[in-house]
Amino acid sequence: MSEEGGTPAEIIEVVGRTGMHGESTQIKCKIREGVNKGRILTRNCIGPTKVGDIIILVETAREVRKLSRKVKR
Repeated sequence: MSEEGGTPAEIIEVVGRTGMHGESTQIKCKIREGVNKGRILTRNCIGPTKVGDIIILVETAREVRKLSRKVKR
């Protein structure tokens, strides 16, 4: 763990855009250090992201719901 209290994670896949206006991105990331090292989480991220970026997660226990496709009628 870093001195800020976060856990580094590497983005391995950009799943898609989410939020009412598409303001956040759903990503899959792999934990690089700590108790959950090697675990793959799905998280929402705001801001520019790409595969290979390293992000700092404050908490590694939660995951987001998967994106679902809405059927238009």
